Amino acid sequence: MFSRPAPSRPAALGYGCYEDTVNALHKAITPGPYLLGTEFSAADVYIGAQIVFGMMVNALEARPAFQTYASRLQERPAYKRFIEKSDEIAAEMKKAS
Repeated sequence: MFSRPAPSRPAALGYGCYEDTVNALHKAITPGPYLLGTEFSAADVYIGAQIVFGMMVNALEARPAFQTYASRLQERPAYKRFIEKSDEIAAEMKKAS
């Protein structure tokens, strides 16, 4: 999404470069199924939302591991309830306008 020049001293930045950050994210979700292994946590809600949004706006490459992780999260019952409620609210707003 943004063109970033290579830093002259990546370690001095504290987090490395963008590619290092994306690779660390990939490594964190790869063992799965969740960030804490078999336990779903609030960290999955946050990281999952960032991955889904990043891929949606093409700010994050749609690596197979990211897609699989996002799909797994979107199959959870709470996510499905959220989508249903969002659709209801959108329909009500559309009727009102």
